[in-house]
Amino acid sequence: MKGQAFVENGIGRSRIEDNEWQFFADPETDPGFFSHMSEPIPVQFLGENWEKGPWIVPNKFPPNCKADAHAHNYDTIYYIIKGTMTFNDGSGWYKEGDLRWARANVVYGPEEAGPDGCTFLLISSGPMDVQWKDSETHVVKSD
Repeated sequence: MKGQAFVENGIGRSRIEDNEWQFFADPETDPGFFSHMSEPIPVQFLGENWEKGPWIVPNKFPPNCKADAHAHNYDTIYYIIKGTMTFNDGSGWYKEGDLRWARANVVYGPEEAGPDGCTFLLISSGPMDVQWKDSETHVVKSD
């Protein structure tokens, strides 16, 4: 992942609206990663670099987009910025301003965006991988 923060003297600044959207994997070289989604999900990385963090990753799910059940190798926090999302676990639909967290290695999902899509901040306590349920782990790499 390419960091999209301006960093000076140990202080970083970034703005979602000013950054390019990218993917956790290259659709050309790693199509298997995207087989777990109804369509590719754009993300940004707002930290300094993938090794040092901080790991703040806006996600932009298109309308009604789904991502299979999975876990991450670090604790994660979801903060919904726009739209709605369910994790299909009985906790209902999350909307703008809602926060959800999951401990490392706890499987959840599938994630599903509502009819207007969902943009959220995914904040991790370390350089997260995507551990697809009953499948492979995708190791996110820095550019």
